[in-house]
Amino acid sequence: MTLLSQAIDRARIAPAYLFAGVPGVGRGLTARCFAAALLGGNRTIARIAQGNHPDLLWVEPTYLHQGKRLSATEAAEMNLKRKAAPIIRIEQIREISGFLSRPPLESERAIVVIEQAETIAEPAANGLLKTSKNPDGQRLFCLPPVLSRCCRLWFRAVR
Repeated sequence: MTLLSQAIDRARIAPAYLFAGVPGVGRGLTARCFAAALLGGNRTIARIAQGNHPDLLWVEPTYLHQGKRLSATEAAEMNLKRKAAPIIRIEQIREISGFLSRPPLESERAIVVIEQAETIAEPAANGLLKTSKNPDGQRLFCLPPVLSRCCRLWFRAVR
C-alpha cells in the first residue's frame, strides 16, 4: 500500500493504524507485511509468519475453555462447539501492557497487531486505552479500537 510505504520511506510512522474493511480484503496480510517492513524487511517475514519475532505481538480473539485461552483455529481443531464468538480479553491487554513495558529487543520499535479489534470486551478496551495513551515512537499498534489516535486505512474488495 502506497501510504504505508511512504510513511516508512519518510520515517513518519503514526503511533497507531486502523485497518478497516470487510473480512477477506487483506487487512491481516497488510499488517504482516507492514510489520515485516518495520522490523527488518525480507529477513523477518518468515519469523513473523512463524510467530516468533520478539518485537511483534499478534493478538487475536479467543475462547475460554477449561481455563485456557484458545484461538478460533485451535477451537476448530479440537472440534469445540461454541455458542458465543471469540473475544479479546482483559488478560490479553495485560499481556500487551507487559510487552510494551520493555524496550524492543531487535528493532527500533515494538509492534502490537490486534486482529478483529471490534471483539474487544469493554474492560479490555478500557485497559487498552490506558496502555495506548502515551506512544513513544517505539510502539506501534495496528487495528486498535482507539479511533482518535489512529491513522485509518479503509480496505475494499477488488472487483
